[in-house]
Amino acid sequence: MYNNSTTPGLADRAANELRQRGWNVPMVGNYNAVDVPESAVYFRPSTQEEDAARALAVQFGLRALPRFEGILNASPGVIIMTRGELGANEN
Repeated sequence: MYNNSTTPGLADRAANELRQRGWNVPMVGNYNAVDVPESAVYFRPSTQEEDAARALAVQFGLRALPRFEGILNASPGVIIMTRGELGANEN
C-alpha cells in the first residue's frame, strides 16, 4: 500500500480500511517517483495477483491495472496506490 499524495497518513488509513474488511496489508509506505492519476490496484499480468487485484478493485471502487514501469520489479503481490479515494475517511 503506497500513499501517492501529499496527505500524511493516507496509506495507513487506507491499509486499515482494507484490514477491517479482511485483506492482508503487509507493507505501507510512500511512492513519489511518479504521480498516478487516481487510486488504483496494480498487478503483474498472468499471475494470481490479477484475480486479487480485480476483487479489491470491485470491493473498493478502484481500477485494477497492470503494473507500470516504476513498480514492475517491486516485491510480488498486489500494489495499491492511494491518492485519496481510499483512506480519506478518518476512522
